[in-house]
Amino acid sequence: MFKNKTVVREYKNPKFQPDLIRTDNSSKSGVYAWINNKKFYIGSGDPLYLRLSDYYQNWYIIKRSGLPIVRALTKYSMENFSLVILEYTDPNNLILCEQKWINDLKPDYNINPIAGNSKGYKHTIESVEKMRQASLGRKHTEEVKQNMSNTRKSINNPFYGKTHTKKSLALMKAAALIRLKSPVKGIKVEITDLETKLTTVYDSIRKAALAINSDIKTILRREKSQIKKGINTPYKNKYIIVIIRNYINTIS
Repeated sequence: MFKNKTVVREYKNPKFQPDLIRTDNSSKSGVYAWINNKKFYIGSGDPLYLRLSDYYQNWYIIKRSGLPIVRALTKYSMENFSLVILEYTDPNNLILCEQKWINDLKPDYNINPIAGNSKGYKHTIESVEKMRQASLGRKHTEEVKQNMSNTRKSINNPFYGKTHTKKSLALMKAAALIRLKSPVKGIKVEITDLETKLTTVYDSIRKAALAINSDIKTILRREKSQIKKGINTPYKNKYIIVIIRNYINTIS
């Protein structure tokens, strides 16, 4: 199907090559294809790896189960697919480039022949960037910040006039000690900086939180929201956070 076509890269077993795929594509924008036998799907991303990483996430597979490519990956397993990078291109030309490949190859798994307009898919890189740009410069006024502060002071604070019991202190101490233990095996956190387009992988949620000046609870809350809504919005208008559980075995 790609006869007489020059492709940039090919990953013959992408299920077991996420680290290599991330290294090759984290700071690039381009067009890719999932191939199974003679059927395939064409898509694009900017940064490219941020888009490709969706296919390794349980939340994406569940929320996008109606898409032909997701159904195929689930039915046949990623082990039976190869991933091809068709072309790297400038972000401004990305959609035109994707459309060129769609017109030329007429992929079986694309339910919409128009690039960047897939039915049922909400989380495109373009929409993420638009949301990030729309949120830039959004700040609370001094009056709003003061009101927020007042609601947490003195008698307005739910813990006002109270002290922790010895039992509560002991439980908090025990919880802190547990958090100091080694991170759970199999959990990694990918953070993509939308400004630099670089993706960094951390081997624990704690390390990822420290890297972006956040905390574990915030990242876990965002993961729950991500699973519930099926969309991953930028944190601090800058970072896309993906928690990877059972890193390799997401798609059986």
